Amino acid sequence: MNYSYLFPSVFKKVGWVLFVFFSVLNVLWMTGVIEGMLPQCEVFSIWPDDGKFVMTNDDWTDEICIVGMILSLLFITFARLKQEDEFTINLRMKSMAWAVKGYGLIIITATLFIYGTNWLYVIVLSLYLVFFLFIIKFYYELAKFRKEASHEE
Repeated sequence: MNYSYLFPSVFKKVGWVLFVFFSVLNVLWMTGVIEGMLPQCEVFSIWPDDGKFVMTNDDWTDEICIVGMILSLLFITFARLKQEDEFTINLRMKSMAWAVKGYGLIIITATLFIYGTNWLYVIVLSLYLVFFLFIIKFYYELAKFRKEASHEE
């Protein structure tokens, strides 16, 4: 079958390498260690504070951290397995549905019980949450299936 929405399987390895790098970078950014390390540059803002399209000066540290982390998680999430078949596609679909439901439940719970600046940290981390939940669920179920299949042989 044609699974055109999946990346080639090599993207999984690339994604894990990028994930390790950007995880460290994100921790350093969120703890303030690398805040302002990059020089300010002029960028186009489509939603500035005053509501008009403007050119503004900004440090790109946070953008690099977030985009890099999301790309790495996209590569891991949508990398084709070496043996992709109907079972794994079905498992992907079920894992994604589980991840989205879990994401919704976690965000609702966080909104009801976490306040102030900590809530903002949760919202930033929630950018990655659906990917984490999918990766954990998909690869856990895949490993469980492979273990059961190897015991049957």
